[in-house]
Amino acid sequence: MRSGIRLVNLIVISSLLSGCETAADAFFSAGDRLFQPGESSAAAMPTLSVADFVAPYTLNPVKANKDYLGEWVKLRGVVADIRKINGISNSYSYIVSLKDENNKTNNVIQFQFGSHNSMNVESLQIGRSATIIGQVHALGEAPLPLLQNPKVVQ
Repeated sequence: MRSGIRLVNLIVISSLLSGCETAADAFFSAGDRLFQPGESSAAAMPTLSVADFVAPYTLNPVKANKDYLGEWVKLRGVVADIRKINGISNSYSYIVSLKDENNKTNNVIQFQFGSHNSMNVESLQIGRSATIIGQVHALGEAPLPLLQNPKVVQ
């Protein structure tokens, strides 16, 4: 029951902040700092290629999603696409697609960056290599997961 109350509070706060971009950015950036791996944890994470990460999903997406769901992964690949997606109440996010550097797979992994992470997105260039940490989110209709709460790392 307590988690339900927290969720309602978060929804109320985020809806109140949706009209105030600066406050909303500060709120969501603070949340990122709470939930994203710290610098030392991020540095210690193994870096996977897009092909290596995708491989278990091509064999059995249900099992792979069960194994990876909620986990943080660090992927390296080439930025294939950057899109801005409009939401409700003037909110928006960015979808960044990463493909394998060695073209071992045609699949791409998508990362969903919140509008407060525009500086992370602006540091990326289509056709250039990037390393991004993200949290594996549920599959939904797609055979591959969407990675959320991402952060571009060096």
